[in-house]
Amino acid sequence: LISLLMYIMRFYSLHESLHQEIAKYLSRFFWAEENNKQKYHMVKWSEICKPKDHGGLGVISSKRMNITLLAKWLWRIDRCRWAEVRYYPRKVSARTTPCLCPLGWGSQFWQSIIQLLPVLRIGTSIAVGSGSNTLFWLDRWSGTRPFAERLYALFSICSHP
Repeated sequence: LISLLMYIMRFYSLHESLHQEIAKYLSRFFWAEENNKQKYHMVKWSEICKPKDHGGLGVISSKRMNITLLAKWLWRIDRCRWAEVRYYPRKVSARTTPCLCPLGWGSQFWQSIIQLLPVLRIGTSIAVGSGSNTLFWLDRWSGTRPFAERLYALFSICSHP
């Protein structure tokens, strides 16, 4: 069942309640006795989900795996030109990034990927180049944090960010 779930998570962002249900069934493996009687929880579930080298058991969190598998598509799309023809609107230039595509546009697969852009921005930085594909406030192009985070008071009153 886990392999089927992994396959689905490669293409769709699962709802939070589904991730909670998955965690519930996985936790029963560790904390349930015969006839589904509950055992005493000696360790938090978040500790069990840590990697083995950090003191956990290495149980994979479905939410983190879902984000990781979908983020891999962002990397593939950024590297390949086939996505420009298939997923970018015609009015968007050919060498753009997914950041500039409309949010409510495209298939359910595409919308799941676009929802991850804020997560992807956390650990990435960009080279500005001509600046046409750079989001001034949201991209990390100067320093360790984006300007929207560093200058929040100014960003919050900006009428056209």
